[in-house]
Amino acid sequence: MDEREKQSLIEKIEEAMKHPGFKKKLKQYLFITLGVLILDIGFFFFMNPAGIVSGGTMGLAILFTPIINKSWEWFTPSIFMYIIDIIALLLGLLFLGKEFFIKTIYATLLSPSIIFLFERVFDNTYFLSSISDPGTVKIVSLLVGALLTGVGVGVAIKNNGSTGGMDVFQKIMSKYMKVPMSVTMYFTDWVIVLLAGFVIRDSGFTYIYQIENVVWGSIGVLIQAYIIDWICLSAKSRRTVYVITDNPNSIKELIYKELDRGVTFSKVTGAYTNIERTMVICTMDKNEAYRITSMISEFEPEAFTFVTSCKEVRGEYIKRGII
Repeated sequence: MDEREKQSLIEKIEEAMKHPGFKKKLKQYLFITLGVLILDIGFFFFMNPAGIVSGGTMGLAILFTPIINKSWEWFTPSIFMYIIDIIALLLGLLFLGKEFFIKTIYATLLSPSIIFLFERVFDNTYFLSSISDPGTVKIVSLLVGALLTGVGVGVAIKNNGSTGGMDVFQKIMSKYMKVPMSVTMYFTDWVIVLLAGFVIRDSGFTYIYQIENVVWGSIGVLIQAYIIDWICLSAKSRRTVYVITDNPNSIKELIYKELDRGVTFSKVTGAYTNIERTMVICTMDKNEAYRITSMISEFEPEAFTFVTSCKEVRGEYIKRGII
């Protein structure tokens, strides 16, 4: 590559970096990386050493890696995850298309790569071995592991990422079985959790079914589901205040003065009285809603005011002119 080509390449890179969507995309990938890192820490240091299976590719790795590892010592959870994730990516390319493949390849291969690095640098029993009471190891592993894995998956999903592996199979099932994604997610996770009840020894599955393994895994799935839902939806929950009033401009000025929030006016008519009034609508933070409704009650006691919860707010959620 001569100097002219190098200069041209540099200019193209600089132009791409100035693009309005570049910073947004970079921020997304940074958060996806952070999410996958948190997920892998929860799996490697807590879920895997404690043998807690809570679904997904990582759950399968906990189930089957010990058996294969007896014959091939080099076969670790990261190798198992690489195999499953690569198969998932190829199936995703075949059934879901090239665009899906490109979007998911980064996070899909990032997770086993981090685990692969962890396996060669850290002892996965480091944290659990420091617990003074052996009787609490399982509980600590479950709580901390489920918390970290739930946060990791939630952060990745929140930023349009994927943790790969089982996600791909779930999307394929959802597409071709004509069922919601939530159904395929719960189905695959609970099947894997139920498999955890079989005791795995050197010879493979035994005929002993230990229900406690299913209980631990079930609790883990529920904790993860709650955390993922909270991060993806409730973490940005807001309140929308509706005020039906004869003095909309006064209510507007009160909100402007106290909260500096924008409002929307909507004409409404009482079905019984047939009187037309104005409904003032404003979305705000929870603490602001508590404060402003109290002020409205003092300012105009007869104004009909009610508050609803918003699971998520998108768009220009800013001061003065939010709606």
